[in-house]
Amino acid sequence: GIGMSEHGIFHIDLASSGPHAMVAGTTGSGKSELLISWCMALAIRHSPQTLHFVFLDFKGGSTFNALERLPHTVGNVCHLDLAHAVRALNAIEQELARREALVSAERVSRFDQLSHPPARLVVVIDEFHALRDRLPDYMQRLNRLASLGRSLGMHLIVCTQNPMGQVHADMKANISLSICLRVTDQMQSNELIGTKDAALIPPAFPGAAYCHDGQRTVPFRCSAVHDIDSLVHAINTASAFSGTTNPSPLFSAPLAPHAGKDDLTAPQREAWHHVPFALSDDGVLISTAFLDVGHGNIAVIGACGSGKTNLLLCCASRLYESGRCTIRFTRKTNSEWTTDDGRISPQHERTIWFVDDADELLSPFAAMPEADKLKTALADPSVTVIAAVEKPQSTLLERCLTRVAFPCGERATDVMMGIPSAVLDGFGVDDYAIAGRGVFIQQARACPVQCAEFQGF
Repeated sequence: GIGMSEHGIFHIDLASSGPHAMVAGTTGSGKSELLISWCMALAIRHSPQTLHFVFLDFKGGSTFNALERLPHTVGNVCHLDLAHAVRALNAIEQELARREALVSAERVSRFDQLSHPPARLVVVIDEFHALRDRLPDYMQRLNRLASLGRSLGMHLIVCTQNPMGQVHADMKANISLSICLRVTDQMQSNELIGTKDAALIPPAFPGAAYCHDGQRTVPFRCSAVHDIDSLVHAINTASAFSGTTNPSPLFSAPLAPHAGKDDLTAPQREAWHHVPFALSDDGVLISTAFLDVGHGNIAVIGACGSGKTNLLLCCASRLYESGRCTIRFTRKTNSEWTTDDGRISPQHERTIWFVDDADELLSPFAAMPEADKLKTALADPSVTVIAAVEKPQSTLLERCLTRVAFPCGERATDVMMGIPSAVLDGFGVDDYAIAGRGVFIQQARACPVQCAEFQGF
């Protein structure tokens, strides 16, 4: 129940009357209050195990702030961060594909016929026209949700000021539930509910609306939600009391400009040679990236100040703490090469040799003894060389299937490092100026990373 009609409490069954809904109304008509009331009614009635929310607010970023704290909420985005909105749309597309795979694997026709059906997912979009205008290339994903959502337990609630021409025909064809608050144009009212009545609602009656479910049109008055924070707190208390496990986020915010050692998480039984060094981004979720120093050499490529030395020191400190390998660290000081062999590990499972600013040593014309030792070590399977260079060196890249490259913004140079063009397309202007923002390349996989800041041994 989300309001009152002439016959009593007014109920909406999104699953049977929808599965998708469109809410329209002019500014001040009560659209946001209706969305909040509707979502709160659903959250009070259903467990976080059976219902999830994703909120996309393109009006100003405040409509769903209170609802973000509901245990049902798996994602909330405002228009102030388009990169975050793109991640949400990517996540929705992935969830759609995941549910399609589940239904196909068990050879059933609907998600609720699965042996362990996932929770229903309700995607609520406020000011849909703003989303369409700012991210037009992503609308096809929402069209797929509208066409396939019924059988996969995914629902779409689209809110807009003007439904005419702002919602794609393919999407509109799959939306059978329409709610129209006060509008200024009779054509808009006719478009949604088949009559002009919504255009006759007085401005002094916010929350007054008509609901059309494809068969009949019912006038009602939406109930306003008072003291949302107390209600949300009560729902969280009930969820905790019943032992409900809150769902994992469907997507995360983009990479932050800084990452510390405490931001990296690793399983307790993670192998010693899997070194956590950065936060990685797959376009939807942020996770910890690991360098495998137990197999093959590693190249670190980037301009001066990009974060190469910081990365070497972070990895060296982690390995030093493990006590499972012997660490060598070579760097150039005052035109001389200095090598610190560190502490010899009693277990000595492997030698890890860090070489900073290795461009000179890898030159084919290098005559110093360190150059010969480095080239020998690169070919030695019992030694892992982690070398930092400013320019891509063929001698190094041929021996390094794993790389961490810090793009400079010069596309030809960045591609020479091995960074795929598709990954570079996701880098914004500001990303190139962030120290430690790089790309982790491991065989055929590549993803953006934010390397952790070195905090000392």
